[in-house]
Amino acid sequence: MQERREEPRVEAEIEVRYRTAQEFLSAYSLNISGGGIFVRTPEPLPLNHPVRLRFMLPGISHRFEVNGIVVWSNPGSSRSSLPPGMGIKLVDLDPHSKQLLAGFIKAKSIAPGSGKAQ
Repeated sequence: MQERREEPRVEAEIEVRYRTAQEFLSAYSLNISGGGIFVRTPEPLPLNHPVRLRFMLPGISHRFEVNGIVVWSNPGSSRSSLPPGMGIKLVDLDPHSKQLLAGFIKAKSIAPGSGKAQ
């Protein structure tokens, strides 16, 4: 079965700080697209859980602050090849942030040795 995504996705290990109603947390991403980000964590949040994300992309001085919602999670079962973590849909990126993120993804996906995720 072929995976279908609305947005291109690239590997990107960046520090992501996120806030829930109860706590502030920090983890690292595995990959990112214009519509979402996969955050590695041994304790993924439950589905439909709202979060507030903060992160910066390499080579871009803009600090991204965006609301998100957990759309899938992997608790780290031995049946999955992915590390434990959660997929977070980016809910309200402003136009400037969308443009910067799209430029980062485009540059990373065409760069030699970019580690483009399929």
